Amino acid sequence: MKLLHGSNVVVKKPDLNLCRSKNDFGKGFYMTPNWNRAWEMGKRRKNILQSGEITVNAFNFSLKEAKAAGLKIAIFSGFTIEWARFIINNRDNEFFSHNYDIVIGPVADAILDQEIYRHKMLFGAKYLEDEPLKAFIGKVSQFGSSYIQYCFCTQNALG
Repeated sequence: MKLLHGSNVVVKKPDLNLCRSKNDFGKGFYMTPNWNRAWEMGKRRKNILQSGEITVNAFNFSLKEAKAAGLKIAIFSGFTIEWARFIINNRDNEFFSHNYDIVIGPVADAILDQEIYRHKMLFGAKYLEDEPLKAFIGKVSQFGSSYIQYCFCTQNALG
């Protein structure tokens, strides 16, 4: 399967040291099978840095081979409560970490940090419980299931 990474530069070999933390699935190299999504991310990166050119980088990936290699993989098949809890913890909890090599699932994105703040203010200490998370999902699942992201979190995952 071909996965794409949008950037403002050509990426020949991903470098986790250049990746930011506090993203949907934590620190990692993010890719998508969706060309439009990759192009939009490249455009966003170019605009933020005010340099480079919108670039869609392509990489080959086999889930079957990753599993055969013994990589730890989390797959969120839709906007589930587990997905929402994982997203919030990665985005908002500075002490949260996970031990997955690869995480696959829907994009939350958009103004997520503001939504997490509102969610915590609205539900207080219960913000990670199932019922409040259902309300959170309704607000952040705007892209639908067509925007899936693959986060490569470890050097082993990148090969």
